[in-house]
Order: sequence, then structure tokens, then C-alpha cells
Amino acid sequence: MAKAGVPDAQWPVFLDLKCEICEVNNITFKCLNCNEMFCDSCKKMHIKSKMAKNHKVASLVNAEIYQRNETETKCPTHTTEDLLMYCNSCQVLLCRDCITSGSHHNHKMVKIENTIDNKRNELSKLIKQSKEKSSKYEEIVKTIDKNSQEFSVSISKKINEVKARNNKLKAALDRIESEYIKHLQDTEIGNQKPMTELKKKLQREMADLNQLIQECESKQGNENIGRVQFVTDVKKRLEKYGSRDMIDVACPPEFIAGPVDDQELKNLFGQLGTKRATTVFPPLPQNRDIPLTSPVIDAKIVSSFTCYKNGVVTTGNDQAWLWSWGKRGLSLVTSDGKVIQDINTNFEVCDAAVSTSGDLIVTVWNGKKVKKLTSHETCTDIYTAADETRGITVTDTGNVLVGLYRRNDSKLVEITTSGKHIRTIQYDTLDNKQLFVDPRFICTNINGDIIVSDNRGKVVAVNSSGTKRFIYDGKERKLQKSFDPWNVVTDKYGNIMIADWNNSVVHVLNQDGKIIKYLITGEHSCNKPNGMAIDTSDRLWVCNTGNKKAIIVRYL
Repeated sequence: MAKAGVPDAQWPVFLDLKCEICEVNNITFKCLNCNEMFCDSCKKMHIKSKMAKNHKVASLVNAEIYQRNETETKCPTHTTEDLLMYCNSCQVLLCRDCITSGSHHNHKMVKIENTIDNKRNELSKLIKQSKEKSSKYEEIVKTIDKNSQEFSVSISKKINEVKARNNKLKAALDRIESEYIKHLQDTEIGNQKPMTELKKKLQREMADLNQLIQECESKQGNENIGRVQFVTDVKKRLEKYGSRDMIDVACPPEFIAGPVDDQELKNLFGQLGTKRATTVFPPLPQNRDIPLTSPVIDAKIVSSFTCYKNGVVTTGNDQAWLWSWGKRGLSLVTSDGKVIQDINTNFEVCDAAVSTSGDLIVTVWNGKKVKKLTSHETCTDIYTAADETRGITVTDTGNVLVGLYRRNDSKLVEITTSGKHIRTIQYDTLDNKQLFVDPRFICTNINGDIIVSDNRGKVVAVNSSGTKRFIYDGKERKLQKSFDPWNVVTDKYGNIMIADWNNSVVHVLNQDGKIIKYLITGEHSCNKPNGMAIDTSDRLWVCNTGNKKAIIVRYL
């Protein structure tokens, strides 16, 4: 016979036990009041009895759930009392005794039924929010998978390029080796021929000398007068043998090979060394609500020097190129202002960028040319535009973005470093409106955005597809003068720095276009800033035309 009080968690195990009343049929029900277990027939008899008319009987399978729900309606403090109200102030459920105890006097209370409905609605909203976040996480995971695959493909492509380049270099070296060896062999043949001819001549004359020796020896014992004339003849015959010229010709030639010229190798192959690969983590989706870390702190000047230039681009090794807009020439300087190299140009420079190979890519002031300047000061036209060239930048892919100005028809073009046109960015992909008025400075951000300082008192950001992301006009801050953006740069965290010439400050925005702070002000000797660049040490270079000073600040 089954025992009353079997632990609830074990009830399903005892379903094959016999009814506690008839002891014939299997148990199927349980009385939640008296805790008896019985079959279907005995259940009917039980609930008809007067003593059990208010008892609650549940199916044995569902009894645990039913009993738990009944338990949850009881007050945890006053265990025999039902929960009736909900205290909004304390956010707890209350029974009658809790209410009359006075501990919740003047608290706002609502009926438990209303609270359940409200909590159900809140729970629905939380579920919806959780699903939205889960969907965003799923989107991010898909983005990571996609970028990971693209990254692997790009690495494989680069490996193939390296192998192809090395095979080409090996073939060129083999050709040079073959040609040089042939040259040496021809040199050997050319020098051996006269030496062979000289040897034959000497051998003939040696035979003549031996003959002369024999004649002299045969005459040596004679005492007649004929010996006098013979000796005179021998002297004359010996004069044509063993001349100084013959001895010099007989000296073996000395072969002196010229040294290997490193510069000649560079001219032939370019830079044989390799640059270390740089990886940039792809951005999260633009509608994310997971912020990226942006550790901007107060700027601190680490170096400054007198500077009459207003354009700057760093080379990545504590050096930067400086120039003046509308003037000829560029200068390579160190972080303390020491000039390392000057390049004279026959054109006025508008803007400049450094390619991945270290060459300068330059736009022409009031011109339509994009030029490449190598370390040997070789200048080559790589692109001719239909409109005036403005700002320029090199993207993470190694391509070049160029701003082109024409009234009511300005645009950006993306080209390769050899000048091949890739695409044009001119109209918003959503509303087909003109994006730019005069794109005088350009940079790219870690999330693929293109940031343009537009000559209409605004900074325009578009995504990699050309869709407008945001416009920053400085109105979030009460500026003393009108917002006048010049150069724009971004750092590894996606922060956007804007040189505000009119207000003598540098604005710093997050990658969604929201201002964080004024990074540099007059306290940092900032006076009408325009040219800016960030080096590999995360330092910001700023050229100030107001006080003719270049400053380098650390802010991370």
C-alpha cells in the first residue's frame, strides 16, 4: 500500500502503487488537503464526503504544479494568509496581516490582479527587448563570421601576391646571373686569345734561340778570324728577342669585379624588404547599442616648434611632411622641427597623403592633377580630373580618395595609386541629394565611414556605400564664432578630430558624430589650427597659422 506524504518530486515513480482506500486500483489522484492518494473511483467518493467537500483534489501528474501554485499565493511571512496587494513603494506582495501591521502605512498599494497584469506587460516588453538584443548579437556574430572569412581571403591573396613577386624577382636574379656569367666567360675568351697567340710566337722564337745557341757552341772552339764577324751577327740577332714590350704582354691579366651596388638593386627591384602587415578590426553594425571604448583624456603637449607651414601628414616614424597650401615644395621634418629633406616642385601643393609604399600622393592647388612623388623626387602624373582637386587621403585598402570641386557638382573619386578610377561618390544613396559643396579635406574611420570637411561650415560623414551617416555643424556647443572646419583626422578608436579655424579649438567626436569635448584649446597654444595628422604613437600633430607654431600632443 502506498504511503501518504510521498515526496512530491517522486510522485510519478509511485503511479503503479495501489489506492490507499480500496487497495485495488492504481493511484491517480491526490488530495492536497489531507495528502491522501487514491484511484478515480475513490476520488469521487472522497470529494462527496462532508468532511472533504472543500478539499482540492488534483491529478497525481499535475499535483506538484498545482500545489506549488497554491503555495505561491500564500504570504511567506504569514504562511496561512493569502497574498492580496502589491506595495509599489517596497515592491513586495502583501497579505492582510502585512497590510494591518502598519509597516506599509501611506505606501501606494494596488490589487494583486492589477500588479500581475502590469508585470505581465513589463515581462512582454523585457522579452521583446531581449529578442532585439539577441537579434543584434546574432547580426554581430554574422558580421564577425563574414569579416573573418574576408580577412582570410585577403591574407591568402596577399600570400599569393608575395609568392608571385618573389618568383618574378627570382627569375630576374637568374637572368642577371646568367648574363653576368656569360659576360665573365666572354671576358675570359677575349683575354685568352692574345695570350695563346703570344705563347705560339714565344715558342717559335725559343726554337730560333736554341738553334742560335747550337751555332754559337759549334763556333766557340774555332780560332779563325771568322769568329769576329760571327759574334757581331749573333749580337744583332739577339736584339730582336726578349723586348720589354713582350715581357709586359706576357704578364697575366688581373680581373677586378666591381662591387654590388645596393642602389642599383633598389632601382631594379624597388624596396626588397617587407613592411609588416597591419590589421584593422572591422566595425560593429552602425545601429549597435554596444559602445566602443573611447579613452580620450586631457591633451598634453609633448613637442612644439616654429612652423610657417599649414599642411601636415605623418610618415609613421616620428617624421612628417609639411607644406603650405598654394605654395611650392614640401619638407620632411622630425618631431622637434629639424628639416631632413626638402622637395622642390614646379607646382603649388593643395593636399598630400602618404601611400602604403611610402610615396607622396599630392593634389595640385587650383589644378586638376594628382601626382606621385617618390623618395628620389621623381614626379609622375597619375590622374587627371575634369574638376579642381582638393583634399586627398589613402584608405586602409591602399587606394586613394580625392575631393573634386565644381560648383553644384562636387564629388569624391576613389582611384588606385596608379590612377585607375574605381568609383565616384557624389549623391546620397537614400535621397539622391548632393553630398558635398567643396570637399577640401578627407579621412576614413575604422567603421568604414568617409569623413569630409566640407567648405560650408559642416563635416559630412558617409558610410562605405556612400549613404549619409551624419552632419556635424558644431551647434551642439555655443561657439563664439561660426564653425569653420578645416582638416579632419581619425584615430584607432574611431574618434574624429576637427580643426576649427575660427574658434581656435579642435573638436573631438565619437564615430557617430556626437561631440565628446574640445580636445585642444588656447591653453595648448592652439591658435587658428588647420593642418592635422596622427602618427603611429597616437600623437596628434597640429599646425597653427595664428602663432606660426606646430604642436604635438598626446591625448590617449
